[in-house]
Amino acid sequence: MTGQRDLTTSEWFHLVQKGADGQDIFSASSHRSVYTELVAEAFERCRIELHAYAWMTNHVHQLVHAPEGGLSEAMHRLGTRYASLYNDWTDRSGPLFSARFFSEPVTSDEQLAQTARYIHRNPLPIVGSVGLVSYRWSSLGELCGRRPAPHWLTTGVVMAGFDAASYERYVVTAQPCDRMGQGVLPPITPTSCDQIESAVAAVVGRSTGDLRSPNGKVSDPARTLVITLAVDFRSSDTTALADRYGMSDPRSVRRAARRGRAMATQSPAFASLRDRVCAALDAVALQETVVPGDPGARNQGGSGGPGRGELRRAG
Repeated sequence: MTGQRDLTTSEWFHLVQKGADGQDIFSASSHRSVYTELVAEAFERCRIELHAYAWMTNHVHQLVHAPEGGLSEAMHRLGTRYASLYNDWTDRSGPLFSARFFSEPVTSDEQLAQTARYIHRNPLPIVGSVGLVSYRWSSLGELCGRRPAPHWLTTGVVMAGFDAASYERYVVTAQPCDRMGQGVLPPITPTSCDQIESAVAAVVGRSTGDLRSPNGKVSDPARTLVITLAVDFRSSDTTALADRYGMSDPRSVRRAARRGRAMATQSPAFASLRDRVCAALDAVALQETVVPGDPGARNQGGSGGPGRGELRRAG
């Protein structure tokens, strides 16, 4: 396959298929093996290229190119056949997958790179950053040359501009965009209210308890920033945030977040505060990351080449 990308039409998609009501869709490694075989068969039948994937426990991610259409047919065939097998294996009945798979069109080079990275970082809560490239049910290890790539995986497009080591660094190294969700999808790196409060408190020189309490103040930029980041980073639902920050109802939380976003575009001082807090959160994330090729990294062998560093700040 050529490494050239043609994103002028809606032929590229990020697909997500979830278990109905969040239930597991894999109960053993053999289940994932069979699912992989069914993916290869369904996509080959419908002339769909698979460029990145990750099989989790209760959902799957795929980056595909479908120049001839056929996504609905392929996903229906895949889901129906696998659900029938899984129900037999586990002595269950009823739907296994949610009614409709999620499909997000990919329309730019930057979005394609970040989508593949999002998919490859999905196992992070299970294996940590060190284990991402070794996770058996993701294409990252195959793209980085850790194991042979199967014939049904297209590798040249995602890897365009990278060598194996620089792509591994690109995926493993934490980025600010990791805390932001992708449409209806959650952030890759969860950010808790405690983390946000600690970062804001360190930057402004206040206690976290003071940031949580309204103290009778109508306008408090630091509290507004805490609430805005908690909403934007999906740290909790608005009902819980209203209770945590002494607000009357979820609508008050949403109004505060809208005010914070407006302040970030209108007030240089508030924008600077937001940047400093995000930098503090990034510093914590980077300390927890083992970057291949860095001195002392446990996963040695990385190249010092820069790869496509420009994409690291995307999003």
